[in-house]
Amino acid sequence: MPAPPEERDQRLEVLSEAIAQLLRRQRELEQRVHDLESRDIAEQPAVVPPPLPRFESPAPPVVRPVVTPPNIPKAAEPVPLETTIGLNWINRIAVVTLLLGAAFLFKYGVDNDWFGPGVRVAMGFAAAIISLLAGDRVWRRGQTVFAQGVIGLGLALLYLSIYAASVLYHLLPQSLAFVAMGGVTGGAVGLAVLYNSQAIAVLALIGGYLTPPTLSTGENHPWILFGYVFVLNLAALLLARMRRWSALEPIAAAATIILYAGWLNRWLSDTDRPVATVFAFAFYAQFSVAMMSELWAVFQLGASIALAVIWKDQAHFVWWNLPVAAGGLATAYRRSWAAAPIWTLGCFWLPVWLWYSPEASPEVLFAAISAVFLMFFAWALWRAPDRAPGLGLIAANAAIYYAASYSLLNPAHHSYMGLLGAAVGGIHLLLARHFEAYSDGQTLTLGVAIAFVTLAVPIQFAGFRVTIAWALEGAVVGWLAARFQNHWLRMSCWTILTLAVSRLLAVDTFIYSQSSEYSTLLNTRFLTFAVSTAALWLSAKFLAPARDAAVAYIAGHAVLLFGLSLEIGGWVGRNVVADNQSSVQIVAISVTMTVYAVILVMIGVKTQAAIHRMLGLALVVLVVAKLYLVDVWVLGRLFRITAFLALGILLLALSYLYSRLRPVLERLLRNDSST
Repeated sequence: MPAPPEERDQRLEVLSEAIAQLLRRQRELEQRVHDLESRDIAEQPAVVPPPLPRFESPAPPVVRPVVTPPNIPKAAEPVPLETTIGLNWINRIAVVTLLLGAAFLFKYGVDNDWFGPGVRVAMGFAAAIISLLAGDRVWRRGQTVFAQGVIGLGLALLYLSIYAASVLYHLLPQSLAFVAMGGVTGGAVGLAVLYNSQAIAVLALIGGYLTPPTLSTGENHPWILFGYVFVLNLAALLLARMRRWSALEPIAAAATIILYAGWLNRWLSDTDRPVATVFAFAFYAQFSVAMMSELWAVFQLGASIALAVIWKDQAHFVWWNLPVAAGGLATAYRRSWAAAPIWTLGCFWLPVWLWYSPEASPEVLFAAISAVFLMFFAWALWRAPDRAPGLGLIAANAAIYYAASYSLLNPAHHSYMGLLGAAVGGIHLLLARHFEAYSDGQTLTLGVAIAFVTLAVPIQFAGFRVTIAWALEGAVVGWLAARFQNHWLRMSCWTILTLAVSRLLAVDTFIYSQSSEYSTLLNTRFLTFAVSTAALWLSAKFLAPARDAAVAYIAGHAVLLFGLSLEIGGWVGRNVVADNQSSVQIVAISVTMTVYAVILVMIGVKTQAAIHRMLGLALVVLVVAKLYLVDVWVLGRLFRITAFLALGILLLALSYLYSRLRPVLERLLRNDSST
């Protein structure tokens, strides 16, 4: 069976390599023989070599495929420190020293009137051209690092000569000098590309960015200034990306910030706001594509601050910062930077915190920050962040937005603040549903939703309504905990129910100062107790069969009994003379608790649930202990007799109930034990 093509190719490569090695070996042997024969060849006697023995050709070896190791590039050898200092640093220092020496000599000649202004400028141009030509000649000889210094000297002399011709001697109009320096910068960039030299490119950029301030006429021309800087930035960013010259982007960024900030500080006026805004966006767009992520972060913050400075007296900067925030999210998507969205959010809100003016229309600003909130919310809904910065963005976006909205609209629109908090929580419930497959994201968004709804309740409502709302919210969160099987939701349910019960006991218990202010059972206080009881029982149903469900169930009965005792106290206060009120209230509460216990036992038998029966019996034990340890000592004789007779009858009825239903109870107990 013929071998496959791949195996044949591998065999041919191995044979070719073997033949090449044999040929190299043959050439080496021939060279050695030639060297030996060339030595004293005349003195050597002729020697007839013996006949070579004959050997049979061995069988060709079996060729096996050879796996060639991957071509791992060698690490660049480190440049010795001596070479770095002697070749690079001394070269650069020499250029600067020569420039200073030439400047001193030039100044000395001017002071002694050796030559006129035209000759001085011509000498500067001549020296610059000679330096450029000499640098090119040295470059062609292979001394690249030394040539960079000489070429840099020539470019610096050109900048200096143009500056002197325009500013010092007024031989050139400043507009023409500006164009000339721009031409020098363009030529220097071309030389940097030609010689593949980052040093020349750096010198060209520095000279280019120094041109506007050195040739300034003291007049305001922002379109020309920023247009020139924009073009220079394009060249720097393009060279940095094409040649991987890492030093160019920071130089361009620093120069842009210095020139733009200096102009804002000196020239900004109402008529210059449009041009300042245009170039704030333009420079931000330029450096959002920079290779260094740090520069994008700097310009994200810088653009927000610049727009705030430009428009702060009209408070329009919030709207102008919307495109910058959108640009930050676009950059985060394009470059997959997890921390970029939360940095963008911080950059948007920092100027608002620093420069918000109370005189601005709160409704206008509220509309703007609402748009930002919805934009970042949509980002979280779309991207479904799965790391800490993304989850932090969700929480920070909601918290900062609501705090800012409350500060803007309260107290003028206080009646809507609770509804706004509930709305923020509600849309985060939708986000939680979107994160159903991602437990951490779902837990966080549900936590945010619950926190805002819980916060909205005391803001929107007052009095007993707060307790009722919290109790109902606790029941809903209990249902969510059962629906999503989430531990943190279960903890949130208990937290909210604890808040509701605590407020019920600490505040709502004292709604009425006198018993004459309300009717028995038909009042807001008992309604609050009843709703709280229902919420606890519903939560127990949702949380079952966990052990904490029993706690919620028992707490519901305790709340209801306490509410009934308050109603008994109110009825007694309205219908019994003052001397007998305490005794009547004690007896009535004991009787009520006993009747309640009997009802619980009957419910337990009917529903075949042991917890009802056990709770009823525990309540009976409590009533009996109360009767013998407290009531017997504080009640008068008539009320003591009444209490013992009434409770005795009820307890006897309960005993009869257990005797009458003994078979049923034994069967239920056996089932409970087997379960």
